[in-house]
Amino acid sequence: MFRIGAAFLFIIALTAAPAAAPADANPFGIFYGRSFTNIEDYSSPGALLVAGNCNRYDARFQAARARGAELLAYLDPIDVYDVIPCKLNVGFYMGGRHNVPLWPYPAYGTRSSYKNTRMTDIRVGSPWVDHVVDYVAQLMREGKVDGVFLDNTSARLWGDVARWSTWEQAEKDAWTLGAVDLVRRIDEKRRQINPRFLIVTNGFWDRGDKLGLAGEKYVNGVVLEHSRFDEWHKRYAGRAFSNLGQRRVLVIARDTADAQLWARLPGVTHVSDQDKYAAPNKPPVPYSSSGGANAGR
Repeated sequence: MFRIGAAFLFIIALTAAPAAAPADANPFGIFYGRSFTNIEDYSSPGALLVAGNCNRYDARFQAARARGAELLAYLDPIDVYDVIPCKLNVGFYMGGRHNVPLWPYPAYGTRSSYKNTRMTDIRVGSPWVDHVVDYVAQLMREGKVDGVFLDNTSARLWGDVARWSTWEQAEKDAWTLGAVDLVRRIDEKRRQINPRFLIVTNGFWDRGDKLGLAGEKYVNGVVLEHSRFDEWHKRYAGRAFSNLGQRRVLVIARDTADAQLWARLPGVTHVSDQDKYAAPNKPPVPYSSSGGANAGR
């Protein structure tokens, strides 16, 4: 009877559905607006916060850091606003929109990747790139943030407004090479000033060929924003990125259930279920004691 019972239980074990793996990812919250709703829930070891254009130096962020959270400063080096949103952002944009070198194709200042903005000149050697690198280097020296969240910085532009598919190949290549060189130079600065400083970019360094892939080795990781939970995106979330470690792969999921799904994927370190970025919801997953054990940190 014992042998039959044991065999029966063994068969049941083989055929039963496996239990869901515990989540390794931690929550992260984006605070682009004036609200600091739920910031206490993102003020713990393992949490990651993203400050907006205008609130980077708020004391509540520093309090969260003191409790063990990491803080990234949002910057968009790819676009300049028609109207600069606040005094703090004026310095990043060289004193105002009309001082920023703009993307020169197909004619100077005509490209836009988002409403009420113009694309900046991120070509290799551009004075704008020099300025962005110096600005981020100053953030490293200040020590008031743990890194930067570089929006729209990747191997190509993905939004409909930019109409990337209509660009001439030479223009596409100039943009991709500029984006790679931008993160290369920021990485060079952080290795000199503070190797613990995080560089996270929003977008993919794979544009379908090899030209943009070099950008991956200069960043700690990327953001997957409302991406499908399909094989391509799951594979990309497992990429190695910088050899400095401190790997960060952030997923802004489509809803809470989606965030919880992504949180169990090896390689993902932080998840959010935000649909609006003024302030986050309650954390979509509990904090992980492993702190992203599958992340390769």
